[in-house]
This record gives sequence, structure tokens and C-alpha cells, in this order.
Amino acid sequence: MDKISRKTIHGLSLCLLFFAVFMISSVNAMIRDISLNELIKRSDVIAVVDVLAVKSVGTLPSGAQVVANLVKVNEPLKGSVAIGEKLKLKTRTIEDNASFKKGQKILLFLKKVDNYYEVVSGIAGSWPIEEDGNLYGYGTGNNIADVKKAIDSIESEKKDDSKEESKPESKIVISI
Repeated sequence: MDKISRKTIHGLSLCLLFFAVFMISSVNAMIRDISLNELIKRSDVIAVVDVLAVKSVGTLPSGAQVVANLVKVNEPLKGSVAIGEKLKLKTRTIEDNASFKKGQKILLFLKKVDNYYEVVSGIAGSWPIEEDGNLYGYGTGNNIADVKKAIDSIESEKKDDSKEESKPESKIVISI
């Protein structure tokens, strides 16, 4: 009887272990990780903003609400936006999508779509900034200086790549 109990306990332990691994991997699969460099490359505009207004403007057939957001640029980091400029953002109330509150300060990674912007990669492209100046959400562990440095590095790579492309090709002629 003692051997059966040990086997049963061992079997249950293995089942619990497999279940835990399955649940953890399922949760990770819901939110796709994206690097800071990839966020920067996919963004037309990156800016520190204040949220001025949040308003539901409709409902999709899935039941998700479409939300119009108005933000004011405090510090542009990438793209052709100016300090004080107001930007229209469209978000949806679906899982893993960015959502905002009036008065919130956020670092946003944005993609231009028609006459409005969308947040790149949902919540991964929306980094709340707390009163202490620290970044939270996907930005935890980074700061604005880190983001600026990464933008500069990517812009330098682009310039270097374009210089390489504009150089005339060398031709080697071999006579026999």
C-alpha cells in the first residue's frame, strides 16, 4: 500500500507540474514580447504626452468599444510632432490594448493611420510615467534617456546603411 501511495503522489506531482508549465506558457503566449528597438523601428512618432480626453465613440460587432483619445505632446522623441501639438489616437477596449485616463502622463510609440494614430503593439507601446519620473508597464527598468539613446543608435544605423548604398560599386577587371 505504501508503494502505491508513493506512485500516486509522484504521478499527481508530475501532472501538477505539467499543468503549471502549460498555464505559464499559455499566459506568455497571449502577450507577444517586443524589444525597445523593434518598437522604435515600427513607430512613426515617439513622444511623452499628457492625456487630455478619452471618449467612447462606438462599438465593434465583437462588443469592443472604439475609444477616441486626445493627447498633448510634452516631449517629442521621434517623428515630426511639436511640443504642445495635440494628437488624436484611436484605441479599442480589447485585451492587451492600450487604454488611457484623462490626466495620465505616458510615453507612447505611435503609428500614423489616416488622420489619427494607433499605439504600436498594444500595451507594449504605451509606457505610463509616474510622478517620480519612472517608466512602468513594459517600460519598467528603462528611462527616457535609454529610449533617446536607442533612437539615436537606430537613426545612426540607418544613416550608415544609406551611405553604404550610395557608394558606387567597385568593379574588378581581370585580363587574361
